[in-house]
Amino acid sequence: MENQIESHNVPETIEDAVCSSGSCGEPAAADFDAKRLCTEHFLAACFQELEARNDRLKSQPADSEIESFRKFLNSSVEQARRISDGSQHVDGEMKTQLLEFLLRASELSKRIRRSPRLTSSVPVWLRREDPARTWEEETWTVTTSRHGAGLVCRHAVEAGGKVVLCRRDKGSRAQARVVYCRYDGDGRRQIGVELLDRDDFWD
Repeated sequence: MENQIESHNVPETIEDAVCSSGSCGEPAAADFDAKRLCTEHFLAACFQELEARNDRLKSQPADSEIESFRKFLNSSVEQARRISDGSQHVDGEMKTQLLEFLLRASELSKRIRRSPRLTSSVPVWLRREDPARTWEEETWTVTTSRHGAGLVCRHAVEAGGKVVLCRRDKGSRAQARVVYCRYDGDGRRQIGVELLDRDDFWD
């Protein structure tokens, strides 16, 4: 599902515009996937799309997917804020749902990569320092960014797990959190990590 929200020139209320979701009939307040929706159906669609895109991004962390997610967030948040700030037809419960959506969108926007990735092969030691399962391997980066990297990894790791990176060329060390695990076209396991304690690791 690749819904796109159009926010340009969206009026707050149009007397003749009603929600196009089934037989709702409530005044339309926003646009979603080229449809005019009331606040309730707009929020329901946004929440569903938000989580679907977040799940997809974990398994397909491509630049195009990230950019598409960023555009979706910007547009949906713009409309949700406009409804929350300007509409007189929003009751207390709906206002709370709008704020919940804005908080969730803000949380996910922080997870989107904050700097561009560069194709870069840096030799590293990758280590898991778990009392129940400790391992270390020599590997290399596939991509690097100011706040993380993509690496080839022979060991199974789960998203959210903690690992340690140590540069084999300089000996510098950094803590990192695994944000995704997938296989590339050559069948190699690749993981994406977010650096936790420094942002100058790759110089």
